[in-house]
Amino acid sequence: MIAAAIALLAGQAVAQTPQPSACEAPEHRQFDFWIGEWEVFDRTTGERAGHSLIERLYGGCVLRENWSSEGFEGGSLNAFWSGDGQWHQTWMDQAGAVRHFVGGLEGGRMTMTARQPVTTAQGGVRLVRLTFTANPDGTVRQHSDFSDDGGATWRLRYDFEYRPLR
Repeated sequence: MIAAAIALLAGQAVAQTPQPSACEAPEHRQFDFWIGEWEVFDRTTGERAGHSLIERLYGGCVLRENWSSEGFEGGSLNAFWSGDGQWHQTWMDQAGAVRHFVGGLEGGRMTMTARQPVTTAQGGVRLVRLTFTANPDGTVRQHSDFSDDGGATWRLRYDFEYRPLR
């Protein structure tokens, strides 16, 4: 340590040993199927829904999503946290939405749910669920639904297909 400080003061470069990533366990690679650049289509209408770039950053510990569609932009940070053994996604967008999803692999699909206060006279909590499925043809399905009754019933928000650009 002292030798490195002396070398830096003397203007000499000091070779540093790269530190291994803290995110090498297989759990940190469970969502890698979503990495890529995608054109996204609504599965119910067949119309283009938007464009998404998903990239691995920060020593391989985080997936960052950059979403854009006509007149709308947003994105998320996604990571596996060994502290609770869950995947976490924080979504934010230009409409001011902030959602924190938590979940993991269920039956080969990445499923995460957010708890969101309902802004009606009745109040309460809305569950918002995301399910990502890697398809054999290289596409990814992202299905989202919500529940206002604690998960007893679910209603569709959207059903997207991510098609790779490359």
